[in-house]
Amino acid sequence: MRQPSPLRGASGFTLIEILVVMVIVGILATFATLKIGNRSMDDRLQTESERFEQLVKLAQEESQVKGIPIGLRFTTSGYQFLSLNDKGQWVDYGQGALRDRPLIAPFYAEVQVDGRSVAPAQDQQSATSINDQSQKILPQILLLPGGESSAFAVDVKAQNYLSYFHIESDVLGRIQFERRSLQ
Repeated sequence: MRQPSPLRGASGFTLIEILVVMVIVGILATFATLKIGNRSMDDRLQTESERFEQLVKLAQEESQVKGIPIGLRFTTSGYQFLSLNDKGQWVDYGQGALRDRPLIAPFYAEVQVDGRSVAPAQDQQSATSINDQSQKILPQILLLPGGESSAFAVDVKAQNYLSYFHIESDVLGRIQFERRSLQ
């Protein structure tokens, strides 16, 4: 009579089974890493878009409280809020939260005013003299004391990224904020 082998009743995993499990875990870890990597960009894009939306709302309130028009101008490096000085020139508003704001790469904005695309203005400082037309700063969007504004839409995007945020205002100053996708 044969005696049972001590290895016959032993249970465990074979080398092949362990390798298959390790490959599956590696694939799942790769997908998780890719998803987390985009999450950071998504959070930064959303934060920048929400900041812009809140600053426009603050500028609208400031315009109504002070009874002055406030302009908004997009440049090649960001955006700035403007007000009229005592000579009737648009100058940098430059107070507190409504100071110049950069859009740091990879972020950029696409602007439409009254349904037409608007190219970003060149970066420059306020005009030093009223006769210097080459340095004249003009707003692309107006926020008026009565609550009205230019009808505009701003898409805050990141280079090579499919999602973006769309901020839109009608002539009554009502702002809508939504996430969109290029797909």
